[in-house]
Amino acid sequence: MDLDAVLARCEMAAEAVASLDASLLHHHEFFVFVEALQRHLDQVHVAHARVLRHGQDTGRYIGTGARSMADWVSQHTGAGYGETVGKVRLADALSYSPVLSEAVRSGDVSPATAQALFSAVAAPPEGADVGELVERVKGADPRAARAEVEAWRAEHPTESPEDAEERRHQQRALVFHGPVDGMISGSFTLPTLAARQVQATVASLGGKPSETDLRTTAQRCADGLVLLADAYAKGAVVGGRERATVLVTVPADTLRGGSAAGSTVQGDAVPAHVVRRLAGDARVRRVLTAGSEVLDLGRSVRWATTSQWEALVARDGGCRWEHCSIPATWCDVDHFVAWEHGGTSDLDNLWLLCRHHHTERHRPGVTLTGTVHEPQLTLADGTTIACPLPHSRPRSRRSSAAA
Repeated sequence: MDLDAVLARCEMAAEAVASLDASLLHHHEFFVFVEALQRHLDQVHVAHARVLRHGQDTGRYIGTGARSMADWVSQHTGAGYGETVGKVRLADALSYSPVLSEAVRSGDVSPATAQALFSAVAAPPEGADVGELVERVKGADPRAARAEVEAWRAEHPTESPEDAEERRHQQRALVFHGPVDGMISGSFTLPTLAARQVQATVASLGGKPSETDLRTTAQRCADGLVLLADAYAKGAVVGGRERATVLVTVPADTLRGGSAAGSTVQGDAVPAHVVRRLAGDARVRRVLTAGSEVLDLGRSVRWATTSQWEALVARDGGCRWEHCSIPATWCDVDHFVAWEHGGTSDLDNLWLLCRHHHTERHRPGVTLTGTVHEPQLTLADGTTIACPLPHSRPRSRRSSAAA
């Protein structure tokens, strides 16, 4: 097929999609259409990536004044340079791993997720099986895929935990860019726990969300950072009423010399030797899976205690709604069986939901069945939502409404 014919078909496809009035689709049809359209766009995305990779490899851009194919596309189409570089990396990742390429072709792995695997498939640890990694990320979004990459690399270490910690420490940086319209942006690179400590501190100083506070989360954190600098300038850095804490969940055996890593609220892996060092720091609260404190309070209290909250963080990790990635620190504690219906404040009747999904769960017509360990929500339109514990969550990107 020649170029003109291919471009004509592309134009016809675009016109066909544009001609469809989505408002005329029934509820189920609408989601079927959205999902199918995304699959077709993914195929085009991959094809475009491979064309760009060919142009880069063969030097098609040479003599045009552009520095690379990404630069040429950015100049001639207005596409973001970073976005185009990402497509070239996607093509690289697919060329490095035929298994990944096949998973993308079959729709088991999205192009965005495949792109997140670039560094892993380009330079896999010695003895590691890239095919195993691809199997683990099927159906996962890029964020979950990056977490799988970190876990996969941890299972195939190329350096000691102490050497890896020192390497990351030497990569720390804080950079401020030039002013634009009276505003200065910047970026920082910090080891995981140091970054979480900064994040928790500025979030605590910025204050918790409330109905009367119209600031975004980013604005509250920015205000917290400025308040911290201002307090330092005044010689008043003595801490606030709410001490910022970093919660680390860890198997009890690790504290006795075991090798299992701990995990922060956000799901970051914390090496065993670092956990043991932190365990002696009174400024870091410890959450032990083998704790003996009484956590079932029946109807003696309505609101979750601090100990119950920490146990929920260890168990749920964050919002339990399927595919939601809101961390535990931004979640509400919800009674599985409502308090007003006789529900107790016991761990087997408490779970974490972000504010949005907490509201959705209590909408009229929504029903909740099962137990807090294996719950299932049925929305008013009949759509079912799974809310499993983190270790048993399915990875499928397909929604039950469009299945």
